[in-house]
Amino acid sequence: MADTKIALTEAAIAMLPTPPKGKNRIYRFADMPGLAVRITGNGKRHFLCCRISDALDSRGMRVEQRTSLGIEWIKGGGTVLQAKDRFKALGGAAPESRTQKAKRLRAEKQVSEREITVGKLIDRYITEWAKPNKKSWDEDDSRLNKVVRPVWGERKAKSITRADVDALVAPVAIGDPDNGISPRRAEANHRLAVVRKMFSFAVDKGIIDAHPCLRMKAPGGKIAPRQRALTTAKELRLLWRLTDPSGPWTKPMHKGWPRDVPWEARGRMRREIADALRLVLATGCRSNEAAGLAWKELDLDAGEWVLPAERSKNRRPNLVPLLPPVVEMLRERRELAKGDYVFPGLRAGTPHLNDKHLSEALRYACARLARIGLQPFTTHDLRRTVETGMAAAKVPKEYRDRVLNHVDASVGGKHYNVHDYADEKREALEKWARRLEAMLKPERDNVVPLRRAKP
Repeated sequence: MADTKIALTEAAIAMLPTPPKGKNRIYRFADMPGLAVRITGNGKRHFLCCRISDALDSRGMRVEQRTSLGIEWIKGGGTVLQAKDRFKALGGAAPESRTQKAKRLRAEKQVSEREITVGKLIDRYITEWAKPNKKSWDEDDSRLNKVVRPVWGERKAKSITRADVDALVAPVAIGDPDNGISPRRAEANHRLAVVRKMFSFAVDKGIIDAHPCLRMKAPGGKIAPRQRALTTAKELRLLWRLTDPSGPWTKPMHKGWPRDVPWEARGRMRREIADALRLVLATGCRSNEAAGLAWKELDLDAGEWVLPAERSKNRRPNLVPLLPPVVEMLRERRELAKGDYVFPGLRAGTPHLNDKHLSEALRYACARLARIGLQPFTTHDLRRTVETGMAAAKVPKEYRDRVLNHVDASVGGKHYNVHDYADEKREALEKWARRLEAMLKPERDNVVPLRRAKP
């Protein structure tokens, strides 16, 4: 069918040609979009209202709905004015074209996005950016839901100001000495970082125009890097005794122990946590890598652990050599552990441990060991202990970095060198193991007394 635009006049309609019998032709009026006239093969002319609907045809295109106005054109009968009035009564001049509708929907979406609350913004940030791009997205999720949502959750995202952000993070860095609340400078910096990233996401998505965190300095200032490492025989012997699977500190939990009270609060340490800490100390791996270790990653006969790229911090697979004492420990765990993971979760629904379980156990243990003068240490300090011990054993820095799975930032390291350094890493860990074994040997005049835990 022809589809031609003409002037909306009596003369223009009268001059329209009649199509062949059995055919019809539609002419649209240029000065009133949506109003048209249809001419049939017998010469009759009827006025139509044409609008784009939401229905789709077989090709996925939107369908035009044509509705008869019930008015037949009669020369000199005033039918043109009647058709105009009827058309206007049905809703006005122009039907919305596909392009116009797409623009309208896009504009409406932008307006609705700019009106979203901070609670909705948190959900979008976690789903659309943090989960796909950050291995530690759960830390962002925890901070935003525990700290930000209760305070700003119902407020519009565009209403948050620089002063609001400062009021959220500055008190954490300062603390409240009068009420016994100590400053937490590192936590304040972490909170500002996640809030800044969330609002950067909002700017990228067109939700806000001005960034409320622009050029804000870290409220806690520059935090000095930790230097803690277990470098003395006393410290290493204490840790080794705490994680001894046959020692008094790894006894099973008492039957009937309250579920809301951690077993570690009594100075105890679960066997799976103790073994995971020993694995960190033996290999220098990250605590989350040890906690989530799956049996499919291990080849105990070859003495190898292949950490997959999706679990590695640098997104690269890493070969970790396993020395005979570690292999022996893992074989024992194979007899104890059920399921797909070396260190099963502590409760139903959690298939394996996580790094927080290890950190919490060490925190409770260090609180008790502080009584005999031991300085607190963390799971990451165990990695630093391995690095320091290998350096003391004359292991070259390049091989130490390979053991710890640090990224080689040089051009050759990033793009050309694909050597797995398996032999070099095994040799480095053997030197560390010999040094550790020598430091763990008890000396008669230097034995550290450690009181047994109460049952």
